[in-house]
Amino acid sequence: MVQQHTVTQGETLLRIARQYGFRTSKSLYQHPINAEFRALRPDPNLIFPGDIIKIPQKTEKFMPLKTGSKNTFVVRNEKEYFRLKVAYDDGDDITGKRIVLNIGSQTIDTVLQSDGLIEVELNNNDALTGTVDLYLKAGDTTPTKSFTVQIGNLDPIDTLSGVQGRCNMLGFNCGKVDGINGAKTKAGVREFQQAQQLQVDGIAGQVTKSRLVYVYGA
Repeated sequence: MVQQHTVTQGETLLRIARQYGFRTSKSLYQHPINAEFRALRPDPNLIFPGDIIKIPQKTEKFMPLKTGSKNTFVVRNEKEYFRLKVAYDDGDDITGKRIVLNIGSQTIDTVLQSDGLIEVELNNNDALTGTVDLYLKAGDTTPTKSFTVQIGNLDPIDTLSGVQGRCNMLGFNCGKVDGINGAKTKAGVREFQQAQQLQVDGIAGQVTKSRLVYVYGA
């Protein structure tokens, strides 16, 4: 009988793979027994609580060796990254603004480049939560903005929680990310639609979802 793993909130495919003794997420994602999961989640970085991932049986790999000579082996390990992009909503230049990121066992204190992008390689088994402090005024000793980050908590765009999460991060307040299409969620979607010059109806249809993915970047 094939072993199955049910995804919970905050898990990543790479960490699930490591849990079962695999070095890369591709070992699970590209395996033929997960064709149905792959069709459901075309982006392996965006999985959803309740998704079922089948765990293939590990097979031993034998390598022929030459006696009396040097044999070289290459072991591939997949790396895990945290990426954050910071931008002013009015398009002002973000270059040189200080950012302090605390994530897992790491603290990164640096300044933003013109693209506003920061990328950090995560340590194995580090916690997937952190804090971000932005210092937007020169000489400030206390952050202008502070917020928490939770890796693995952005849901696919075909879920309402995925719509809520993207709207919230873009500054269009949908309230709590709970998958409930309440008044605040509809208001946040309408604000996003208006800003993007879409039909303003508060309904996250396919056009709105596609634009959210484009603007958010995922």
